[in-house]
Amino acid sequence: MRKLANLIENQLKEQEICAVYDSELARIWPKRINLTKRKRAIARFAKAQGLAVTFYDVGLCAIFEKSQDADHHEVILPLPLKRSPKRRRSKKN
Repeated sequence: MRKLANLIENQLKEQEICAVYDSELARIWPKRINLTKRKRAIARFAKAQGLAVTFYDVGLCAIFEKSQDADHHEVILPLPLKRSPKRRRSKKN
């Protein structure tokens, strides 16, 4: 589990989310485990690491991201919209 935690931690330093696919998850939580129990175990792991987890295409992918309850919050302000220069209309012959 420590390897997975390190992988997720390193990915989250570079980007906002970390996708972990079923083949990687199966190393720790085998596919033979009941799907509901497997998802609960993965969610407990995420919570213990201070992460939020979302499952996509159940059994295929778990998306980890920093939890909103974490001690540190990064505020991302929306960027102002740039106005594009007006285009001249071409004259039709």
